[in-house]
Amino acid sequence: MTTTKANPTSNNDFKGYIPDLLKKLANHSGCNCDFKLQIVKDGKYGVQGENMEWNGMIGEVLRGVRITRLLSIFECVQLQT
Repeated sequence: MTTTKANPTSNNDFKGYIPDLLKKLANHSGCNCDFKLQIVKDGKYGVQGENMEWNGMIGEVLRGVRITRLLSIFECVQLQT
């Protein structure tokens, strides 16, 4: 996934497989689910620190920051199939 702007503010600022896949899933069978792509605040994929806490994208998923939005898209698609 890449961005077309240094500080992306909308889903249209992202390009690549993941944005395209999410757009298709969100509109699958008239589901019309909403989603917003965002860059991870600390800009990292995720590393487990000495305190056993994860940072980055993995940390956000484990803390429930991102996964809730992603799950609602997949639940909507599953209900429609």
